[in-house]
Amino acid sequence: MSESTQNNELSILDKNELIKNVITKHKRLLEEYNKEFSGLEEKVKALNEKIESSKKDKEDVLSRTELLKEKRQQLYHQAENILEEMFDIIDEKLLDNKLMHGINDDITKVKRAINIDEEKKIVDELLNKLNGMGTHEDVQKAVQQIRTRVNEAIISSTELASIFGTEKNFENAFQKARDELKEVSPRHGWLDNRIKSHNEALEYWEKLPSSEENTQEANA
Repeated sequence: MSESTQNNELSILDKNELIKNVITKHKRLLEEYNKEFSGLEEKVKALNEKIESSKKDKEDVLSRTELLKEKRQQLYHQAENILEEMFDIIDEKLLDNKLMHGINDDITKVKRAINIDEEKKIVDELLNKLNGMGTHEDVQKAVQQIRTRVNEAIISSTELASIFGTEKNFENAFQKARDELKEVSPRHGWLDNRIKSHNEALEYWEKLPSSEENTQEANA
């Protein structure tokens, strides 16, 4: 075997070894990057879901809060109107004016109550006054209508108190998830680009015919 042939074979081996090393390097980096990317991908997905759910939950709470406030006011207003109508449609001899005015004052106060405990206390006093109204059918019919409105109003107020301030919790959760997403997004994006780049490079090198194959074809 001539020196030229030996050198040519060494050159072929060197080139083949180089290609193998390059392919091995790309595969190793792809394995590392894919492992890290997979973990970040799950985290990014979870954070995006948290952002969307927190945003929706906050909007739902605010919407529900406005609805309950409006419903509460309407119910107390309806109770007030029923009480006023009693003076017009029921014989005044059947009515206890002192109790009627006391109930009216309670409705006025309860509409301005600033917390649920105060509101419940006023409502209890109001309901006790209603229990003291006359037993006439017309009176009791109106009293029952007022009682129903007041009880429904306190139910709305109780729910309102239970969700009060929770929109801040959802806002905090939203901000926290968004901040975390800002932290991981650059690395997530970088890994995504590197994986694509190494896949393209790996595809190129794996499709590249070896020097040994080229030599065999040339000698054929």
